[in-house]
Amino acid sequence: MLSAAVLALPRALAAQRPALRPSWQEAAVGSELEAYLRALQLDSGAAPVALTVRPLPPAELLRLARSAAAHPWRARFGRPDSLPARGIYWLRPTVRMVYGSAFPIESPEDGPVWAGRGATVAMQGGVGLLAGPLHVRVAPVAFRAQNDAFPLYDERRAGDARFRDPLEPEFVDNPQRFGAGAYQRVDLGTSEVRLTAFGLTAGGSTAPLAWGPMTRHPLMLGGQGPGFLHAFFGTARPLSIGIGRVHGALIAGRMDESPVSPIGFSTPYRGAHAMLVAFTPRGLEELELGATRFFHRPWRGYRGAREDLLLPLRGFLFKAGNLEIDDPENPKFDVQNELASLYGRWRLPRAGVEVYGEYLRNDAALDIRDLIVEPDHASGYGLGLRKALARDSVRRTLVWGELVNARLSHIDRVRPQARLYQHSQLVQGHTQRGRPLGSTAAMGGAGASVGVDHYTPRGRVSADLSRVLRLSSLREGAASPDSVDVQYALTSTATLFRGPVDLLGGATLVYELNRNYRRDAVGLRLQAGARVAW
Repeated sequence: MLSAAVLALPRALAAQRPALRPSWQEAAVGSELEAYLRALQLDSGAAPVALTVRPLPPAELLRLARSAAAHPWRARFGRPDSLPARGIYWLRPTVRMVYGSAFPIESPEDGPVWAGRGATVAMQGGVGLLAGPLHVRVAPVAFRAQNDAFPLYDERRAGDARFRDPLEPEFVDNPQRFGAGAYQRVDLGTSEVRLTAFGLTAGGSTAPLAWGPMTRHPLMLGGQGPGFLHAFFGTARPLSIGIGRVHGALIAGRMDESPVSPIGFSTPYRGAHAMLVAFTPRGLEELELGATRFFHRPWRGYRGAREDLLLPLRGFLFKAGNLEIDDPENPKFDVQNELASLYGRWRLPRAGVEVYGEYLRNDAALDIRDLIVEPDHASGYGLGLRKALARDSVRRTLVWGELVNARLSHIDRVRPQARLYQHSQLVQGHTQRGRPLGSTAAMGGAGASVGVDHYTPRGRVSADLSRVLRLSSLREGAASPDSVDVQYALTSTATLFRGPVDLLGGATLVYELNRNYRRDAVGLRLQAGARVAW
């Protein structure tokens, strides 16, 4: 396989295009182009590419693009039947500027960029090589956030503790603010090295992973934060097994903490070991069913990561008979934490509709009876719907809605439970560099969003309304209206094609009730940017 890639390299270099122009390979996890491809998959003739296992390999991206009928952005990104499968492609340089007026306001497209209060500047770009079975991509992201001060939950905490999570500063790496001064990073972004052959794919990457159907409020893994360094192995596309098609992925990686983590850099890394299995029944090509497992373990170096590669395949499904692994006084005590999820996505192309959902457990149940009796213990769920209102060559209008619910229920009175993504042993939790690997709303407890996206040959205009439960507490007695910190956010964004440049803009207005359990607050986020081609 390597020799084939080497032999294909000269042909790939010879086939490169000197011009830097829009490429379908820009469809990274959480990107605007990925969302557009998902909208195109609501057409009847679209390829049944598994969009619940992302990022997609380059060949799958091209297969989905080629299967799309005439659509508004065809002239911008090239005719699907003329897209090259070999050669060099460019990821257009992109510059974004974000301003936050009162406190940090996150946006789904931020990825590894954290925009605090004040001004934030972010830049990204890159280059990729397709050479037979080999795909190499270098796509760094750099940003600098002014990170101005704003009122924190508890200013009396000593040192970095005041910047940490409002409710559990010692048990989850979820900062309110990333330190006292400017915050900046250079991230490898969606860089990867991948080999694909015989229906399988393997390699190494720093790209964010998205497992499951949720996009605005993902539960297990989404693209709303930075990725982590990982090796991967799995199927390149769903493989036929007679009764249907199966898709799988296995990863082992290293996760990082934030500069203000509760650990304080004494053990800055954690091991990440995860698997996904997805199934599409025969005769139901539009249905995707899947299950995932994700283990956090202490980092034991790259040798330990190799030894634990198969951990998701052999770990316990239930705790019955294995309770000693949770007892620090027992010799069999194992410092690890597991999350598991089930999901489904069903496309109805003739109606231009898709419905989907996801269920996640933050800890293994005792046994199957425990899971059935109290499925809401240490868990969360999400539901979503998309509907295409207009589908032709000059316009595409999509309405959508998603909700997530991971609130602590009153089971907590008799059976302790923690917030989703919070862990008692590996106290960084289900986070990477201080950002949740799933939904920020799920970390707070609940959220819901509705929106509309309108695509034309001149670009895109979108608007959405979100409600996010930022902080909540359980209290005995009568309900108290000041025991909930909730944000309402109205957002409008646009991408306008102007010659070789994509102009980017947007605004978000947030009204937050009982911010930090105190008074109401108003925040404004403005953003502008450009993607450049020539």
